[in-house]
Amino acid sequence: MRYIPDLSRISEAVAESFGVRQVYGEPVERDGVLVVPAARVSSGGGAGGGGGSEPGGDPERRDEGAEDRAETEAGATGDSVVAAEGGGGGLGFGRHAEPAGAFVVDDQGVRWVPAVDVNRIVLGGQVALVLVAAAVAWAVSRRRRR
Repeated sequence: MRYIPDLSRISEAVAESFGVRQVYGEPVERDGVLVVPAARVSSGGGAGGGGGSEPGGDPERRDEGAEDRAETEAGATGDSVVAAEGGGGGLGFGRHAEPAGAFVVDDQGVRWVPAVDVNRIVLGGQVALVLVAAAVAWAVSRRRRR
């Protein structure tokens, strides 16, 4: 029996994944201030397919090793058997989301408050420290040569 994917269900799931709720969160209101959180969302997907031949199918379509396998499968009876060939694929989908900030609506109007990614700040500081250390080491070694 051959598996046929339910494409309508898959397309509904993908459409739901790309919806506005994936970017903007539920608004929160407190003390007359409305906050609408937002995120950076990136998604990707891919699909594959496959095909093949049935056992005893077209002998012209078999590969080099199929004849050896067919002879082994036939055993001592000497019957010629054409091995089945085939392959298949699947469907994959991935998504990455991270906070971007929030829109704040209050008496003063609407303003954007960016989210602070502490990990990115720390990583940037570490990279800068390594670059400064490398530059100082280079300068010291160059000065000693003179």
